[in-house]
Amino acid sequence: MLDELDFQIIHGLQIDPRVRWVALADVLGVDAHTLARRWERIEASGAAWLTALHGVKKLDALALIEVDSFPGQVLRAAQAIAVLPGVASIELATGACDLFVTLFAEDDDALAGFLLEQIGAIPEIRGVRAHLVSHVAREGSEWTIQALSDAQVRHIPAPRPPRPGAAKHVDPRLAVALREALQRDVRMPVGELGRRVGISAQRAADSLARLRQQGLLQLRTDMSERFTPYPAVNWLFLQLPAPRVASALEKIISVKAVQFAAVSTGPANVILAMGARDRPGLLTAEIALAQLVPEMEVKSRMTMLRLYRHLGREVNGFGSVRPEPS
Repeated sequence: MLDELDFQIIHGLQIDPRVRWVALADVLGVDAHTLARRWERIEASGAAWLTALHGVKKLDALALIEVDSFPGQVLRAAQAIAVLPGVASIELATGACDLFVTLFAEDDDALAGFLLEQIGAIPEIRGVRAHLVSHVAREGSEWTIQALSDAQVRHIPAPRPPRPGAAKHVDPRLAVALREALQRDVRMPVGELGRRVGISAQRAADSLARLRQQGLLQLRTDMSERFTPYPAVNWLFLQLPAPRVASALEKIISVKAVQFAAVSTGPANVILAMGARDRPGLLTAEIALAQLVPEMEVKSRMTMLRLYRHLGREVNGFGSVRPEPS
């Protein structure tokens, strides 16, 4: 089980997965070696982990896909979907669908091929409804477990910005190499990172800072649903008057329970995920949201039962996580 300090460490790493242990020690009043050992234990247990990926808000083709399977075929369908290219996450769900899939496609052609050819060829699937995302207002790495006080959050240093003389753009091939190296170890020192990709430590530091600043590299800390203090998650598919979408989104993302919010081109023009400590708390959160945004109409709801796959990691039965074999 995790204790208060464990949750505080995770919250600190959600703010910046590369925050120096010495800096976090100053905030928490615990020595840096203790924090490092704690994190090693947390990560080894599968309770939380770090991920490096292309910035979600910069993706050209992002889709949220509802999948209906034939009776008794949910897990087989999930297994078949998991090996398809671009599949970022799969949730086992109840309500609007059986499986909820997040797809990161390279472009619109790849997205169309996935929907028209690949997922439709899986025999265990009887229906698919895709929501094409046109704008992400809040993505998962911007939500935290809220274990630190506001004062503690303010004292965590922001990631180092690029130096004034650093290159304004990073070669796309170098960006991919850096991202792949960080997928092995998000907290890798810049000296080692530079050696891995064949550049100097200074250039590695500058490139890392520039990619993060431009939103082209996303570093995030995620938790297993078995350990998070907010294990209950509902997805809401909303219809809002088109002229009110932008102003409503500002209100929606001000709600701490909202973990993800995006604009879709489908019948539900806003899709969001809300988290709570338990399922009764989901209703409380939705009531609060409806009072804040009274013009919203809930077209459908979906409750996450269990994560099957999350951002390239296979999530086992009770939420412990292991990287997929390379």
